[in-house]
Amino acid sequence: MFLSGQQVTDFDEDLAKFSPRQMEVVNAINDGKRFILFGGALGGGKSYLLRWLSLRRLIDLALRGFKGVNVMIACENYPALKDRQLGKIQQEFPPELGTFHSNHKSGGCCFMLREEFGGGVICFRNLDDPSKYQSAEFAMISVDELTKNPFDAFNFLRSRLRWPGLPDDDVIFIGATNPGGIGHGWVKQFWIDRLFPNEWREPEDLTKEFKFVQSKAKDNPHLDPSYWRTLQTLPEHLRKPFAEGSWDIFQGQAFPEFSKEIHVLPSCDPP
Repeated sequence: MFLSGQQVTDFDEDLAKFSPRQMEVVNAINDGKRFILFGGALGGGKSYLLRWLSLRRLIDLALRGFKGVNVMIACENYPALKDRQLGKIQQEFPPELGTFHSNHKSGGCCFMLREEFGGGVICFRNLDDPSKYQSAEFAMISVDELTKNPFDAFNFLRSRLRWPGLPDDDVIFIGATNPGGIGHGWVKQFWIDRLFPNEWREPEDLTKEFKFVQSKAKDNPHLDPSYWRTLQTLPEHLRKPFAEGSWDIFQGQAFPEFSKEIHVLPSCDPP
């Protein structure tokens, strides 16, 4: 993927510097996956992936002839959005690509690409009330720390996944998250256990469009190795989800000693 014909630049390697684990998400999109979950532990580069993947998506669509496209990066509230995304955007994105706006008259809080790169917009939004985006359309929606949101937020956001001229199978939802939070159950159900209600299978089977890419701190080449060692010193109920990516132990669990490997018997046919 290249930015322009004048300056040939490999976006994934030279600009975004995606790790091998992050490239698994890029490859999943190329393979037609529409609902992707990334992370499942601390330190895997989740927030970083969302902003650079959004930029990549806009440039890719511009090269295909789609100009002025909107994508969304969302967090559960504005303080989280500011801490995880807004400050990092201004530090990381090259100014020659576009401009960050804290309150643009049409885009609100956003990053706008220059016209020569398609004029697309990364819209930064909070999910304290997802219904306020009822009339909006996005070619891709990314949610940072997805498990901090209820299932209704996911259902509403995916109804906003559309863009003029793009087929339905070419709009994408990306979640990045750790285990735990109010949305732990439904996120685990869909991406980890792959248990889907009938409406996800009929009249069209959408379950094949889900993909989970696990990433841990040790998979992030930009982190100091000491961070991984620090995670190993956490109490077990925190170490299991945050360092090892376990979805079977989370804060507030009734039985924190539960282990699928120890306490679940393999299924067997009745006599």
